[in-house]
Amino acid sequence: MTNQELIGIFLVYPESHVYLTKLNPIWLEGKDRAIIERMREMYITNDPINLPSVGMQFKEHIQYIAQSTNLVSSNVHTEKIIFNIEVEYKTKQLRNALANFNMNQELPEMITTLNNLTQDAQLSISKSSEFMSSIAGKVVDEIEDSVKRGEVRMGMPTGWKYLDKYLGGWNKGNVVILAGRPGSGKTAMAMNLSIEASQFGNVLFFSLEMSKEELAKRFLATMGEIHNYKIRNSKVTVDDLERMARVVNSFNGDLSVDDDATMTIYDLIGKARLHKAKHGLNLVVIDYMQLLKGTKQNREQEVAEISRQLKIMAKELGITVIALAQLSRKSEERSDKRPLLSDLRESGAIEQDSDVVMFPFRPAYYEEDKPELELDAELIIRKNRHGECATIPCTFEGKFTRYREAL
Repeated sequence: MTNQELIGIFLVYPESHVYLTKLNPIWLEGKDRAIIERMREMYITNDPINLPSVGMQFKEHIQYIAQSTNLVSSNVHTEKIIFNIEVEYKTKQLRNALANFNMNQELPEMITTLNNLTQDAQLSISKSSEFMSSIAGKVVDEIEDSVKRGEVRMGMPTGWKYLDKYLGGWNKGNVVILAGRPGSGKTAMAMNLSIEASQFGNVLFFSLEMSKEELAKRFLATMGEIHNYKIRNSKVTVDDLERMARVVNSFNGDLSVDDDATMTIYDLIGKARLHKAKHGLNLVVIDYMQLLKGTKQNREQEVAEISRQLKIMAKELGITVIALAQLSRKSEERSDKRPLLSDLRESGAIEQDSDVVMFPFRPAYYEEDKPELELDAELIIRKNRHGECATIPCTFEGKFTRYREAL
């Protein structure tokens, strides 16, 4: 079917107008592009779309437009036609890009370019709508299966009783923001949650700030209950060495670490896809999202791009994404230092795209003399798209870099 016939469908069948928003005019050329672009504008502004209204705006193409209405007898295959137009356009674009691909780039630049090309080639209308009754029926079946297995939650367990209560575990397709000021314990909280989650599923930890060896030292301090300064400075005793060996030999969690500090958001997505294909994947942790690079020149737009791509990745791969984020200094200027959603730095898109926003909070962080064991730490849930917001009491042991739920 030709583009002229598609124009005829929109002129003859008003019910087909809903597809105008799915049809990107850049997929077309010449007068077809101009006519479809104007039809989209008319649909958005609720103007009538018919032969007289469109023909009056394109008098030079009035015969072409009039002929289009004689070429159609049904609108049954409208979505399929648009799908084929998109495929044809993006296939042509990708072939042209590959034909002009710069083979003299360094490998990291080549990978980034290929990732960007892959993203640009993703089809936008391949996923169709589904009746709510059908979706709800599938959900009932899943819930029934969970009840039969004796399960009380739908998501993967977090390892924390009250997090499971308020979040329902780590849920597929969700983006969780874990935000705090530098040095407030974001990475410690993320590592603790990753270790717990690795007992129930496959966890991939992306560290753009700390090396994998530094994370391993924190892991040994947390799990072996050994002062972290002793591990950092190699002042461990024979007993400490034995405890570290036991930690290494007994740990059965499924936890992997990638410490590539130069990756873009599209590199990260590519690595997550590959990891899922090879090993399976349930949870991705990113420390921290503002260190990722995007493709936009404006920083706020770049952060918004990264935030949106994390949400798309979570849904596409059926995983939970925990992204660490920096807070502005606003909280330090208030008498009550507890962070608010408005303290998130650089882009409101972070709050908008996330399903959950949590803040680890330690009053002692703002004091000069910090105790080894902080009994009044908190994990504050400020946003919870699927449930209630709450504050979970915690303890923080600085010597072991460890958060624990205060039960």
